Amino acid sequence: MDKIYIMLDKHAAIRTLFNAGYEQRDIARILRLTEATVSKHVAKGNMKRKRIEHSINRQTSEENALAALAYQTKVLRMISEKLESELKEDMSVSEMASKLIPKGEIDAVQKLFTTVKGRELDWSAMVQILRNLMAYVKEEDIELAQRLVPIIDVYINEKRRIG
Repeated sequence: MDKIYIMLDKHAAIRTLFNAGYEQRDIARILRLTEATVSKHVAKGNMKRKRIEHSINRQTSEENALAALAYQTKVLRMISEKLESELKEDMSVSEMASKLIPKGEIDAVQKLFTTVKGRELDWSAMVQILRNLMAYVKEEDIELAQRLVPIIDVYINEKRRIG
């Protein structure tokens, strides 16, 4: 099967980097744009307000998913303990099968887990990981960080293609 690549447009790339916490001057450097161009896109897209809202919504969504996962896991554990207490050595296979945890309950927990932990690595996540890595490298070895900046910038631009 052929891969389909979609190039992030300039505005989408600016928005993603901005939401990842990059300063406008760094976005301009990475994307090889002027700071004025980046500033215009940030203002036009009302990105400062949207970044704050996105951060709050993301945190709330993750907290809600974690709370739901904790609840579902607790209920699943209680169901398991109740069913286990009803097991007897002399039960037939069909009687034992009736003591299995319902598939729907397991599926619900699996879906919640996937929501919380199983997200695919997308471009914005990759950008955030690289940003955190560069902050770490900068603290450990400023000269190495300075040498890596142009390489990371090129890499980020190459990865603007998502498939």
